[in-house]
Amino acid sequence: MNKVTTKIDEFVQMSEPKPTTAPPKTTPSPSTTPSRPGPIRRDKPAVEPKPQAKVEDTVNRFMEELKKVSKPFNLDLKKLKQVYGNY
Repeated sequence: MNKVTTKIDEFVQMSEPKPTTAPPKTTPSPSTTPSRPGPIRRDKPAVEPKPQAKVEDTVNRFMEELKKVSKPFNLDLKKLKQVYGNY
């Protein structure tokens, strides 16, 4: 019986998982060339918005552009006021 128990003990020891140790972690060495920036920029440069045009400036620019046109044309001011009167 001694032989039988020793064979069973050997079989049980072989089937038990042996404790394994994790391989040592190596830190990656920095590359010698810089990497290319990704397509999505996370840090966007600060941009200050330009001030909006005032009504007088817009009207003056519109009048200047009308003077540059060589063809005479009529403006329907009532229709323009209906369309753009809310602004």
